[in-house]
Amino acid sequence: MAKRRTILALVISYLLGIAGSWSYYINTRPSDEQRFHMQIDDAIQNDLCNRINADLKNFEQSPHTFKRTSLKVLINESTAVANTLFQNTDDGQTIKFRGSKSGSIVAGCLKVARRWVEIRSVFPELYDAELAMMNESIRPEALSHDSKKKSVPVATQGKRLALVIGNSNYENRPLKNPTNDAKDLGEALKGAGFRVIELYDADLKGMRNTIKLFADQLKDYDVGLVYYSGHGIEFAGRNYFIPVNADIKTEEEIPRQAFDATEIIEKMNKNNVKTSIFILDACRNAPVFSSFKSVKTGLAIMQGSSGSIVAFSAAPGQVALDGNGRNSPYTSVLLKQIQIPNKKIEDVVKDTARLVSENTQGRQIPWYNSSLVGDFYFIEKQ
Repeated sequence: MAKRRTILALVISYLLGIAGSWSYYINTRPSDEQRFHMQIDDAIQNDLCNRINADLKNFEQSPHTFKRTSLKVLINESTAVANTLFQNTDDGQTIKFRGSKSGSIVAGCLKVARRWVEIRSVFPELYDAELAMMNESIRPEALSHDSKKKSVPVATQGKRLALVIGNSNYENRPLKNPTNDAKDLGEALKGAGFRVIELYDADLKGMRNTIKLFADQLKDYDVGLVYYSGHGIEFAGRNYFIPVNADIKTEEEIPRQAFDATEIIEKMNKNNVKTSIFILDACRNAPVFSSFKSVKTGLAIMQGSSGSIVAFSAAPGQVALDGNGRNSPYTSVLLKQIQIPNKKIEDVVKDTARLVSENTQGRQIPWYNSSLVGDFYFIEKQ
């Protein structure tokens, strides 16, 4: 009898368990409306991931010029697509994403979203807000354990400030590429964590004012970089940047009408930044100065203080080429080299020099000197 009671109790307990499970399923399964909105969320998410993937492909094709749109715009566009697929004709309501957080909308393409968010936006001031929208889980510094091996490149080593100058539109002897060179390098530097001050086709006053602005702000930064592309000459052992409106008739006018590049290095040294980078693609051929006895071909050697590196697109006394494509032979190679993660700057300029020499069959051989006391990387992978 006792055995029968035990078996009966077990059967009843089992049946009650099944009933409880069924009740839980009935009470927790999504309703038709919930399932409908889950389908909407999935549709928006899929379309958004497709758009992010398309942006990444466009970026790979033109990394120096491509700028992505904002996350908010992409979500609105994907939601509009979902509206056409799931239009509720009964009440005519506009479909909205109903996920718990905007960040969950990219959950299905988290890996590509991490790379996508690092592409410079048309609206860089929205970057922090976008990170908040996309949820903390996709911040590069908060990668999951599984994704650390494929982390996105991020800039480190302190605050970075760059000044890029490109002079092409000269009244005498215009150049094709310097403005393109400066713009493309500026974009690459922004992607490497620099705040960039840009100046194009500048006269002497504009150069002086902008360089002063750069020097005044440099005290708040750990890394300072100056890039110049355009006409430049050596006179009396010093290098000069030529403004686009210069009308130099005699060599004595050079110090008055051109900008002494040594002043920039002196200003950078005075601010005691940890790392100073000076890049000159400025030895373009200028026959107008060939009659000046004290003017030499190419540029003179320049040396920065401790913690600095100075890179020339051509060796001292040698003329650099302007190039036939969008960029000069030097800058076109440099743009690719600085975007290689975990590459020391000495290796960047060294490999740039080697490749430029090979590409120009030895007609142009870049040169640099370095007094860096530590390692510097444009981009690091954590």
